[in-house]
Amino acid sequence: MLFCLKEFQSVSQFLQFSKRLEDLNWTIDKQLLKDRVTFYENVSLFIELKKEYIDKKISIFTLKDEEVITWLDTMLLLRRVMLVLFQRGMMHEEIKIIMEYPFVLGNQMRSDYLIVFKQSVVILEFGMFNQDEKRKEERYTKKVQENIGHRHLLANLTNIDIYTYVLMYRPEFDFVSHQILKEHYHHNQGVVDNLATFLEIVIKKQVNKDAYYQLKHLEMYR
Repeated sequence: MLFCLKEFQSVSQFLQFSKRLEDLNWTIDKQLLKDRVTFYENVSLFIELKKEYIDKKISIFTLKDEEVITWLDTMLLLRRVMLVLFQRGMMHEEIKIIMEYPFVLGNQMRSDYLIVFKQSVVILEFGMFNQDEKRKEERYTKKVQENIGHRHLLANLTNIDIYTYVLMYRPEFDFVSHQILKEHYHHNQGVVDNLATFLEIVIKKQVNKDAYYQLKHLEMYR
């Protein structure tokens, strides 16, 4: 097992765990994170993840409760991505999902998620566009730069193929008015589909590297 917050040995395992968000009717609310903490801090999934992070001593820095809220938001989005792959017939049980992975020799840097294949890994970072629209480009650029740093570090220490991806999402529900923010929801659907397509391409590249697959491909030349 890797040193991380959560390690899912298969997509099915991840989907089973993340189904708890559906049971909670979890939504990505537009309210301030500190206000959402007040509402969710006594929920069992919140308590469980927070305790696991502290018990494992993932970081020397004190965990902010707001971070736990973002973990659950991003888990909901990644769950949607995996369900899209399932609908497309691209579900591979050999995929592992690593959550909050602190990089070895990484000076306390962590990835949001690692999507791990047999021969490669996707370093996945999430960021949220909130009401501060003027800084959204800056926020995206910062996330990309962080991910490039993660990639360089991992590339220096391993021989695996490494891909990076940044998904920027929006709050899609207003808890106060109990209304879906339709434009933001459609934005999130679009970026979820885009990530699913990216992972689909990576999956196909993995299959193409498979020795038996390549032998079968040669049969067309007989």
